[in-house]
Amino acid sequence: MLQAPFIVHAQEFTQNIRAKLSLYVEAGGNSDSYSINIDHILYQRDAWKGGLRAGLGTNLFFMEEEPGVYPVVPLEAYAMVGKARNHFEFGLGYTKRFTDAPELLQNMYFARLGFRYQVPKGGLLVRAGLTPFISPEGRDEKTGSLALVPRFGLSIGRSW
Repeated sequence: MLQAPFIVHAQEFTQNIRAKLSLYVEAGGNSDSYSINIDHILYQRDAWKGGLRAGLGTNLFFMEEEPGVYPVVPLEAYAMVGKARNHFEFGLGYTKRFTDAPELLQNMYFARLGFRYQVPKGGLLVRAGLTPFISPEGRDEKTGSLALVPRFGLSIGRSW
C-alpha cells in the first residue's frame, strides 16, 4: 500500500463569520442623528447571514430647534448576502422616539439597503446604506399619505 506524503487540511468555509457580535456608532440612519448599536449574527448558511440589532441614540448636541432632549431606540432585523468581508445588507426595523412633543414623529418604521464590510475573524466593521423612514403619525392632511423621510446612515465599529 502506497501512502501519499501529503498533509490534508480541513478548509473552513470562507463565507462564515466567526465574529458574530458587533458594536458600532451610526451617524444618521435609523436614529435622529447618531446612535450606539450592538448587533448579533444569528444565522449563517452559504453566502446568507441574518441577525438582530438594537441601539440607543439621542438628539443631544444636534437638534437645537427641538423641544428638549430625548432618547431614540432603533431595533432591526437584517440579512446579508456576500462572501468573506463584503456584503449587501438589507433590513426592516422600528425606531421609537421617547418624547411627548406633539410635532415630532414618535413611531417610525424603516428599511435598509446598503453595504457592510466586516472582517470574518473580528475587527473593523463599516456599514453604509439608505434607511428611509415611514410613519403613520405624519399623514399629510391633504393627500392622506404617510410621512416618508429619506435617510442615509454610516456606521463604524468593531466585531468580535
